[in-house]
Amino acid sequence: MNIPAGLIAAVIFAFVSPLQAQEHYKVEFNIKDCSLRYSMPIDESRKAVFQAGSRVDGCCPQLVETGANIELTAHASDGKVVLDGVIDLTSVTGHVYVGSLCEPIIGQRKITFSTTVELGKRTRLQGDVEAVVTKVN
Repeated sequence: MNIPAGLIAAVIFAFVSPLQAQEHYKVEFNIKDCSLRYSMPIDESRKAVFQAGSRVDGCCPQLVETGANIELTAHASDGKVVLDGVIDLTSVTGHVYVGSLCEPIIGQRKITFSTTVELGKRTRLQGDVEAVVTKVN
């Protein structure tokens, strides 16, 4: 009895593909000190990169770019997710006058974290930074 190779492949694929299906997650960061909230999806590679910025026009003739860069890796198991990442924040914290020139004072903050969070539960990562991870399948 000959069984076509295509039929064998289809049967194997049907039984294997549900086991290989990737779960998708979303991470929401809340940075209370700056009143910022960012939400980002985590793709199949378990890595996520997010950039949010704005140009601030103050007393200065040039525009200054401020915002957040977030990079993270997530590993899920048993209803928990391990988050490893970095959040870079920049903001204009004031201005300094040098003669007749006005220059912005740029504040930078780098937050590095490695922690385990439960799905759906708000978790403090560091200082005023909280994260919630949810499944979006």
